[in-house]
Amino acid sequence: MSKQFNMYLLPADVESLIRTLRFRLDVSLFQPWSPSLVPVSTESALCKGGLQLNTATVRADCYLARKGAEIRMKFIRNLSRWNIDTASEVVEFSGCEFDGQVLVRGRFYFENDLLIDDTLAPKRKGFLNWADTVFRLTKRSLTRSKTFDAYVGENAERWRQKGGRFAWSANSKRGPIYEVEVQPMPDKTRLDRGG
Repeated sequence: MSKQFNMYLLPADVESLIRTLRFRLDVSLFQPWSPSLVPVSTESALCKGGLQLNTATVRADCYLARKGAEIRMKFIRNLSRWNIDTASEVVEFSGCEFDGQVLVRGRFYFENDLLIDDTLAPKRKGFLNWADTVFRLTKRSLTRSKTFDAYVGENAERWRQKGGRFAWSANSKRGPIYEVEVQPMPDKTRLDRGG
């Protein structure tokens, strides 16, 4: 099983969130890949360029871990590098690709089980409690949007209100796939009266 939630964060929101998590919890950041079996720590959750949005100048791409976390690496032969395995005690922070015109949805994600000899086993309780606390603190730091079924940063919401566009996803052929604004339901009492 896994847990995840979506969010829209501008780079300033990402930096603010990471400061909050570092201040309130024991959080370290790691790059998703390494040239060796040793994970590479990083100071910023942000990196240059996009994966979904060709025009993106920046995106979030890192793993959050607590001190003493078990981080497993797996070798990706076709890339000739080591990636952090999702079996690790980490929370994945990805997405939030931004090009000045479009902000693509990001997410926090972690797996709460391990596959051991064809059997699912829960990860260590200490990690699961820590990851749940990271999720709760992050959600409290942001605003829940039912319209976008995501959490939204303060800067991202101001930017959207000034004409910025939130995209659910993007691909190289079609470009951004925009969130569809939910139309309000008609007032039932007006319908009952023939309104």
